Amino acid sequence: MNTTGTGVFHGRLASLALRFTAKCLPICLGPRRRALGSPTTDDTTSHAISIRRTAYVSPYDRAIYMIERLLRLPSISTYLYAILIDENTASTGPYKDPTAPLKTLFDHGYTLNILLNELESPFVSTINLLERVDEPGYQQHQTELFWQGCVDAGLALPEVLGTQENSLELVLATVTAILDTLQERGRLGSPDPRYIKPRSIYPAAHAAPGAPRHLVLVFELSQTEVAYMQDLEQLAGFAKRVRAQLDCEGSDIDTMTIFAHIDQLLALHSKFSMRIQYLAGMPPDHQFFDAIYNDLFAEFDVYSGFCASREQAQRAYTAALPILKQINCGGLDPVFDVTSLFMRPVQRLAQYPILFQSIVDALCDSCASLSLQEKAKRILVIKSMYRAMQHSKRILSRANEATREATNQANCTNFFDRVDSVSSDLSEEAVGRLMTSGKVSAKSTKDYEDLEAYLFTRTLVLCKAIGPAQSSRSSKFRRTLSSFHMTIRTTSLHREDRRSSSVSSSTLHTRSPTPDSGECPARTNTEFQLPTINTNDSPPLISPPTKLLNSYASLVSLRDKPSPLIKFTSSVDVTISGSECAAQPKNRLSRLCAREHYPTAAISQISQVHELSGTVRLTIQVMMANGSERMLVFRRLTQESAAIWVRMLKRIVPLVPVDDENAAQNAYHCLHVNPRFSKSVLGRSIPM
Repeated sequence: MNTTGTGVFHGRLASLALRFTAKCLPICLGPRRRALGSPTTDDTTSHAISIRRTAYVSPYDRAIYMIERLLRLPSISTYLYAILIDENTASTGPYKDPTAPLKTLFDHGYTLNILLNELESPFVSTINLLERVDEPGYQQHQTELFWQGCVDAGLALPEVLGTQENSLELVLATVTAILDTLQERGRLGSPDPRYIKPRSIYPAAHAAPGAPRHLVLVFELSQTEVAYMQDLEQLAGFAKRVRAQLDCEGSDIDTMTIFAHIDQLLALHSKFSMRIQYLAGMPPDHQFFDAIYNDLFAEFDVYSGFCASREQAQRAYTAALPILKQINCGGLDPVFDVTSLFMRPVQRLAQYPILFQSIVDALCDSCASLSLQEKAKRILVIKSMYRAMQHSKRILSRANEATREATNQANCTNFFDRVDSVSSDLSEEAVGRLMTSGKVSAKSTKDYEDLEAYLFTRTLVLCKAIGPAQSSRSSKFRRTLSSFHMTIRTTSLHREDRRSSSVSSSTLHTRSPTPDSGECPARTNTEFQLPTINTNDSPPLISPPTKLLNSYASLVSLRDKPSPLIKFTSSVDVTISGSECAAQPKNRLSRLCAREHYPTAAISQISQVHELSGTVRLTIQVMMANGSERMLVFRRLTQESAAIWVRMLKRIVPLVPVDDENAAQNAYHCLHVNPRFSKSVLGRSIPM
């Protein structure tokens, strides 16, 4: 009997059944929990947390949706249509706020009671809209009646009673609950097609397939801002939930330090995101994005406080982590999800200059195919985008300065705690304020040494770390030597081999650091520092071409990981083994011996040379009181570190750039001279 055909038929049938099961199984099981960094569907957005993003509605779309639902109530639409007509015809500037007509509507007080009377609930008594209509405090009285009715209906807590002013967010949240109830009862009708539609006043951003690149980038800016708003709301909700639970338990966790500035960030971006979404929906010739920063510069200073206190907040959060793991965190993982959310403000602040720079580049590239009249309009938009980029850079620079100042204060305290035998020349009053510090490879008269340099406003101090020596061998290398040594011992069969093995053993043990020898490296705390971005204020209008972000997925990946254009610098985190940790004191720091110190007023010139290896060599010349010259050379500095040193030196020393012969021949050489010593250095005086 021939069974070949039957076997082939059964095999194909099994393959078809397997494919059908593979397609139907996800439908039967429903959406799965998304893993870290996995691709998402249309109703989700990528994010560096392990929870699946549900469909999210931004504050901008929430306000428009509320207007659309209120227009479906005949008792409210009469008042709201008149307000929308005034909003459409009024000239309110380059952007419109969808919450403005809602605020105008609900400020009357009686409109809230009209909405509450629509419930017809046995728990809510009908409110008299004409009560005290002739009295001056009529609107305030109607508002108090509304909140009393909401408390009776269970829509609000009794704490809202007696409050003089309730925030617009609380009013909108309560109105949303009332509209949800009315919609469930089928009380919302259809909007009148004869009247204006809210979307004609407040457009939505979109990017059709094949749209110009600058429109795609503007759409990405809008969508990533919405995703950032969702992260802030999750973080603020987590903070509120933790505060409520810990306050009830009487815990001593410092929630004020952990969640500092979170509520201010949420309030700021509730307005900022609305402006971005509105302008992203406008025609290309009306997208003047520099207006989104109008009257918000003072509020953006919250980033300076957030970034400056981030390290302190991180230490407090780490100490509170064992307790946070035991309470209800609303589905968020305190170790991974919340830690990622805490980094989002820093990441987002550093992304704005890159986003606006990409839009400027795309707009400049699109000008080639335009007519003269269209080019004139496009240039106005390019200038506006360029100003928005400059605004974002200044905000980032202020946050950088605040972070650096906080780090300098901590390092200054650390310096005076560690330095031995502080003389009167190195007292806090004599040296001034710390500007910057770091580990450098420097020399003055001898060979290069690994020193710690501290630049104060009045003194430059070079110190040598004393005490426990820092071992350059890693723990992995020590384990390799130990394994190699054990292999020699176990494979030795003769006495001579065992003797040579013991000699090798003594040699290896001598070269390897031990806890008793005091060579165990101390674990250093990672310093938080914002990314450094060049903030020159006068680049050309048409910037050099860069690689653009041409898809939403690319910008999302930029949001979830540091960009190659932005470098986060931190100190090295050295790990030590368990046996060494037992003998190593916790947070033990080596002492400092002040080798040399020079007054900053005696600095005559600094020279900055970019070497072929990619590092920078910085030379500082000092004119001593006896007329002699001292030369300090810092080598192997990174470009970011060298830029900080030069910038801080120029702040405390009147240095003027000079075009000498070397600078003319080598574009990677920069010379700055103090005009006070210009004759002795250059042989001629230079103007201030």
